[in-house]
Amino acid sequence: MRAWPGVLRRHAVWFLAALGIVMVVSAVVAADATERLSAGGYQYRDAETQRAVDVLASDFRVPADANLILTVHNRITVRSGSAAVAGKALVARVRAHPAVTLTADPWTSPSPPLFSEDGRTALVLVQISGSERAAAAAARYLADDVTRTDGLNVGAGGQALIQDELIHSSQDALLRAELLAVPLAFLALVMAFRSLAAALLPVAVGAVAVTVGLALLRLLTLVVPVGTFALNLTTALGFGLAVDYSLFLLTRYRSERAAGRDRDHALDVTVRTAGRTVIYSALAIGAALLALLFFPVYALSSLAYVALSVVTLAAVSAVIVVVCTISVLGQRGDRFLLPRRRPSRTRSDGWGRLAASATNRPWRWAVPLVVVLCALAAPFAHATFTVSDERMMRGSSPVRVATEQARTRFDLRQVDPVWLLLSSGVEGGRAAAYAGTVARTQGVAHATVVAGAGPSRRTAVRVETIDVPDSEAAADTLARLRALAPPGPVTAVGGTADRVNTLIALSERLPLGLGLMAASTFVLLFLFTGSVLLPVKALVLAGLGLTASMGVLVTVFQDGNAAFLLGDVTAPGYLDPSVVIVIICVCFGLATDYEMFLLSRVREQYLLTRDIRIAAVEGTRQTAGTISWSAIILITVLLALAASPLSVLKMVGIGCALSIVVDAFVIRPILVPAALALFGSANWWAPPWMRRLHERISAHDGQASAAAPHTRPDHSLSATDTSAHPLTAPVAEHL
Repeated sequence: MRAWPGVLRRHAVWFLAALGIVMVVSAVVAADATERLSAGGYQYRDAETQRAVDVLASDFRVPADANLILTVHNRITVRSGSAAVAGKALVARVRAHPAVTLTADPWTSPSPPLFSEDGRTALVLVQISGSERAAAAAARYLADDVTRTDGLNVGAGGQALIQDELIHSSQDALLRAELLAVPLAFLALVMAFRSLAAALLPVAVGAVAVTVGLALLRLLTLVVPVGTFALNLTTALGFGLAVDYSLFLLTRYRSERAAGRDRDHALDVTVRTAGRTVIYSALAIGAALLALLFFPVYALSSLAYVALSVVTLAAVSAVIVVVCTISVLGQRGDRFLLPRRRPSRTRSDGWGRLAASATNRPWRWAVPLVVVLCALAAPFAHATFTVSDERMMRGSSPVRVATEQARTRFDLRQVDPVWLLLSSGVEGGRAAAYAGTVARTQGVAHATVVAGAGPSRRTAVRVETIDVPDSEAAADTLARLRALAPPGPVTAVGGTADRVNTLIALSERLPLGLGLMAASTFVLLFLFTGSVLLPVKALVLAGLGLTASMGVLVTVFQDGNAAFLLGDVTAPGYLDPSVVIVIICVCFGLATDYEMFLLSRVREQYLLTRDIRIAAVEGTRQTAGTISWSAIILITVLLALAASPLSVLKMVGIGCALSIVVDAFVIRPILVPAALALFGSANWWAPPWMRRLHERISAHDGQASAAAPHTRPDHSLSATDTSAHPLTAPVAEHL
């Protein structure tokens, strides 16, 4: 960090020119990125389960993976007459599509019963092959084709169309972010800096991070499948963090210039202090997002690759663009970037008074706030998790209407049973005995042995459960079936199996992912601060803020309260586990980001004053404005997702926004100073061997501004400006 400021200043023009070339190339590469993304990847299916699905399709002619559902309705009957003829012709058109591998309909496949009880509605199950994006496109083509059938009212639903809806909703959310969030974020920056030119600089950094990030996303699709939500994360996280980092760097530069330092010295101090904090912040957020790699669904693992790239880009581009632009502009840059007005008081004084009150009376502040956050978190104790289905869509969506018609007019226990596929070589007698044991299992309504017609001569047991496939009771029944002693290897597919497999796979990896996230954050905060207690405190407070936001999500999306937050989307009645994991990783990283911003200034002030209360108050006064404006900008970007017509995107937007609000406006300015005051000098405690390790590995530049004279701070800066001076009389009088 000591050498980089000089290198960037001397070669500023070349760095900016190279960055411009990279942006142009990235824009070309990223041109078709949206066309290469998949809408699926949220369900877990291993190779053995996929082979079982293929065997059931080839040998048993069973569409155990029917991803398109057609409801065919006639006001008189669809069992016979012209409606039946039209229905058969419809099925023939569907089968003629090259992506369709298997269909099941009531006219040619009498079992299971695919006619409704009144005979007016028929159900057609369609299994489409290919990648999830290709299957979604084929499903949309077929749906548009068959719904125009004369004499029949045809509805189309199913997982493939839900994925198609997710693709288009994600793109709409991205467009809203570009049209709404970016201008609002720019307006917030103008208000924060009180300078149009200073506001343009963070936006330029955000444009660099997003453009290059989208190019990396496009290249990643050549190697692994990437979920469509990665597009929204690239833009939201990339733009938000780039603005966040450049905001922090620019405010530090302004404060150093206000303290009387020349441009080169101010840039050196900015890179060594704020730049170091930005690098550590990027490492912390990257470590939190790295946990996504441990979950065995590619919608999460691909997010990890994309997010790690975007975080790195945001940090690097912020340092390069801010330092090089200031160096190139020279004296003109000071006229544009430094504030012109000199108000006698700033909002930072208000943050300082709030922190002073929290440090003077820590218990009086901490206890009520912790109680409130725990009360908000309480509903999370009864959270229900399931994979997203049609309930995440608007009630007026044709896809949701058709899928719900299939649920209400047909017995899904018969339409979508559990299939227990036995291994080759299991004799009929052993299979029948096993089927008898299955039939006597609690929760099973009926079990039948079915022999395959293919060359493998495999046998399967068709199981109808007492409870509907997506219920918790059906999941318990499946667990009991798996606990039985089978006559050889058995693979369960269909019914509730896919949902249960996904939940089990995610829950088994959750402790590992959370453990890695906590351990890596602890290590980085220790290297950053040299303390053992401060990382533990940061983990506890971050966890408290996250669980509070999770509790609100349960209240809104599962319990259906505060429905006004959802607009025209009804509460789905559950939380998607993949979405919850994304929120936890992203918001935990952002909480660590804000923690480092605050602790960097607290540590500087502590090294100057050796008084933890003074350091806590002054550190909060210097950073709370920056953190609050950064939070406002991130919330603006994330709420663009909350305007989506899909509750899964609303869940991400609202969940992340709530977590940031709690962290930036409750935890950082109040609870952190209160906790610092409670623990006093013990905040910096570490065992001797860890202290020596820290001194060798992580040399600090925290005293870069220690030479600043102990004079009255210059209040000419705006709310986001931070002073390099130690605590002085106007703030000390509040202690």
